Amino acid sequence: MRKRSLSMDGRQLYLDSSELRSRKWYQRLFYNLFTTDYDERLFEVVNKSRKSTRALCAHFCDPKLSLWLDAAIYNTINLIIQQKSDYNFFLDVMIAAFKKYDHQTAHLMYLVLTNTALDKLNIKKPKRAAANLLRLANVYGAPSYEKHVHFWRSVRSDSVLPSVIAFHNFVRRRQFMKRFGDAQEAIDFMEIYKYFEYHKNDILPVYID
Repeated sequence: MRKRSLSMDGRQLYLDSSELRSRKWYQRLFYNLFTTDYDERLFEVVNKSRKSTRALCAHFCDPKLSLWLDAAIYNTINLIIQQKSDYNFFLDVMIAAFKKYDHQTAHLMYLVLTNTALDKLNIKKPKRAAANLLRLANVYGAPSYEKHVHFWRSVRSDSVLPSVIAFHNFVRRRQFMKRFGDAQEAIDFMEIYKYFEYHKNDILPVYID
């Protein structure tokens, strides 16, 4: 069965249409022999999401961060409600992002795909869904997210990107518990991303619209 590509609303929130790849007709013909629209959209969303994660990390202390994170979950759930086939697409985004160590995108997709708002849609989920969702359920250590933050102490590569959602919730919980030392340690982990190459415009519209 042919996979259905990302819906038009999804493209607007996860892709900037002005930046979709342009090719001369013979280049496109050759390219289409080896790929599908689904594969290309998946590739672009995963890569743009990775850039977005890096920019989010650099803006970790922005007072609007909570709103951005909530908006991304809400908007992506609505995409699936409007077009059920987007469920499979975002499942593949989650799997690909996790393999590329983009924990923010993987975690975002996990929270979307397991949200109870989707239960009443009776979506026919692919066989790969259960195992991959269970795998991520054991990665981040919700609701405290202490497991993910402690994991970061051993990370030595800037190719591994954290879950901003996990760090944000960890900091808020620790501040509420008056464990300010733990909260500051997590903030310090995120502080380094200010010095990496990024642009605020890399934050995807799904976080802001």
